[in-house]
Order: sequence, then C-alpha cells, then structure tokens
Amino acid sequence: MSQDFFETEDNNSLSIQEVKQDAIQEVKQDTSNIWGADLSYIQSPIYKKKIKRRAFKNAFFRVGIIAIFALVCISVILTQLLGKGWLENRISDIHSVNINIPIQDKPKIEEKYKDETTGKYTAEGIAKTVLPSVVSIEIYEKGVAFVPSSQGSGIILTDNGYIITNAHVVENATRAIKVILNNKEEYEAKLIGSDKKTDLAVIKINAKGLTAANFGNSDQLEIGQEIIAIGSPAGLFGSLTKGVVSGLDRMIKTEATNLEMNCIQIDAAINPGNSGGALVNMYGQVVGINSSKFMSDTYDGIGFAISINAAKPILEKLIADGYIKDRIKIGIIFYEVTEETAKMNNSKAGFFVKEIDPKCDIANSGLQVNDIITHVNGLPVIYRTDIQDILKGKKPGDEITATVYRQNISGEATTFDIKFKLMEDKSTAITTSTTSSDSKSDSKSDSKSDSKSDSYSKSK
Repeated sequence: MSQDFFETEDNNSLSIQEVKQDAIQEVKQDTSNIWGADLSYIQSPIYKKKIKRRAFKNAFFRVGIIAIFALVCISVILTQLLGKGWLENRISDIHSVNINIPIQDKPKIEEKYKDETTGKYTAEGIAKTVLPSVVSIEIYEKGVAFVPSSQGSGIILTDNGYIITNAHVVENATRAIKVILNNKEEYEAKLIGSDKKTDLAVIKINAKGLTAANFGNSDQLEIGQEIIAIGSPAGLFGSLTKGVVSGLDRMIKTEATNLEMNCIQIDAAINPGNSGGALVNMYGQVVGINSSKFMSDTYDGIGFAISINAAKPILEKLIADGYIKDRIKIGIIFYEVTEETAKMNNSKAGFFVKEIDPKCDIANSGLQVNDIITHVNGLPVIYRTDIQDILKGKKPGDEITATVYRQNISGEATTFDIKFKLMEDKSTAITTSTTSSDSKSDSKSDSKSDSKSDSYSKSK
C-alpha cells in the first residue's frame, strides 16, 4: 500500500495522517487562544451538571414570568368586576373612627345655576352640583359570577370614601359590594356598619378627593317646598325626579320592625334602585335618604325619605362601632291585644307572646308562649309605643319586672310576676349580620326574615 509524504522546511518527511493531526492540533490551539480558555472540559460530568442547573434556572424563570403574567391578568379581571380597592379591602383593616356629620346652613349659590326669582338652584344646577356626590351600588352574591344580583344608590359622606346607603341595599352582599362614581370609576366597598331596624348602613371605598355631599337641616323643611330625589332607579344611573314635600314628621315603620323612623313624605317618584340616594332641597343640600322600603304599594305619588336629622346619630354610631351600641332587647315576639279584643276572647289586654328568644334572659323567667304580658315595671302595656316609653333610657343588664296573665286549656287563669334582664341587641353588627340587597334592583324589600330580631328589640 503506497503512502504519500510531505517534506517540511526542515527536510523532515511527514505522512498525510500526520499532517492532518498537526492541523487539528493547530485548530484546537487557535480556538483555545480565541476564547481564552481550554474547551476540553465540555465533555466533563461537572460541566454537564452545570448545564442542567442552568436549564433548571431558565425554566424556573420562565414559569415565574408566566405566573406573574397570570396574576396581572386576574388582577385586571377582578378590578373590572369588583372595581378599584378590592385588594386593599382584603388586606386592610378599617378601624372605627368618629365622624360628626355636619348640618349646614343654606349655602351660597353659584350664580350660573341660580334661579333669579327664588335665589335657589335650578334643577339643572342641582344636577351639576349634587350628582358627583351620589353613587350607584351593585351587590354581588356568592354563586353568581360577573352579574350583580341587585342594585341601589348611595351618598358620599366624606372625601375619603365613607358612603351612606340603606341597610336593605347591602343586605345580601355575600360576595362583594361595588360602588360606581358619577365619573364611572368603580371601586369595591367594605361594609362599615348596618342597622336593619332603621334601614341605614355605611360603606367605605379606598379613594380620596371625592366630592362629599352638603347636608342641610331637615327640621327646616316646609310642606310644599320643592325637593329633588337623586338615585339610580332600575339601574338608570344619576336619575333626578322632582316634587314637593307632602308631609313632615311621618313616623313610618316597616311591617317587619317596631322601630319608627322620622320620615319626609314626598310625591317625587321613589322607585326600585333609588334606595340610599339623596333627597335634596333646592339649595343643593341633602335633607333625606330615599328608601323604597318605606314606599307605599297601594297608593301612587307617596314616597318617603329618612330625614337626615333622624339618621345622623344612627350613622355616626355605625361608623364608630359598626352597630348601634347599647341598643336593648327583651327577647320576645308579641301581638298587641286591645281591651276590646281581650273582652271578645275573655282574656286580658297586653302583649300576647308568640315566640321567645332562647338566648335572652327572659327565656329563663318562667314566661311561656301564649302568655299575655299585661304590665311592665308596674305600667300597663297594650301598644308597642307603651313598651318603648317604659324602656326609654334603659341599658343592657337592667332588670325588668313584668306581670303575666296565663290561661290554661280548661279556662283557669293565673297572674304572676317575672323578672328578667335586658340584653344588648347586636343583631345588626357586621360580625353577626349578613350584608343585604336591594332585593332585585331594590324592589319592595320588606325583609320579613328580620321580623324576629325586630320584635325582640327596642332602640334607645
């Protein structure tokens, strides 16, 4: 087999194979010089482990990027659904604060919205000045995604996010409460306090620089005075209806409660969705809180708003404590038995006991269902107002004496006294109550489910 040889400059003979090997060595040497390192380690086990670790780090980095992107997307979706502030509401704790609701004298009217004849705002002026202080509220329940179950209205109390509304508006908010401002910005709200018995509630959003409402003295209202109701009836945001004050000092109570509220009777339309909205005088001041809960189902042109002077102490207590502190309750549901009704049934007038709350002290007093309470602290009781007057000024823990009339099946009757202590009614505290809804866009919402709690208790 023939072999080719090359002759070098120093007259040494090299075979083709040797020339190839020399060339390979020169290439390796040149490559090593170019990169400044010996590449022979590439095939080593240590290098391969380094490569695997680097690949793992790269994969972990990519997963992290994907997770962050997913969180951003979820955050955007939740913000669109629940509004701004949803995250802050879940990680922050809004401590109780003391807020005094200012009742102002008649404000100065802007000339461009002034009615030259009366010196008051025009309806257009009211819209321009008050609408930024009225919000729409949407209620979301568990098990219902993306679609609000009901809707109502609210009034901005402070520039840092406290908002007034009705208790029945937020009643069923088991998932979330969303507030929509006049400029269409959306925020998730947190329930501060709710009182079903007065149908008042306070919520808060994490926002600053809001346009707070001006509050007027509702005691200065006169029959026939023009007013405007502002809210979101049937979800129609920022609607105005105009009317007059039809009556004052109407002591109105719902079917489910024995607690009367001082209301303003108006002929301006109060429709489902208006609840929690503002009743405004022609000076642009909020003088009442609209409530469809007090509206008439039988008659047209009769609507009611809770007067701001009556609502003021309740709202301030809700902000401070989350419920009406030191509100007392006896612990019974009863029917009023008048003298005539008692004679018809050969019985005694008083409170016919329908139900007894087992958690209250009166349940241990010997009182039974179907008994009739004829006297409390020695005074006769027939009507709800009787017991309200007797218990005025009482506090939880105070002892009460009641006279009981009991008639057995054979018709034999006995009369005896019982003693029991008054209990504190925390049924509306946010720790024990479910937040509630405007009943399908604030329908009539008589909220009969709360009748027990209402009949058990009496407010100071």
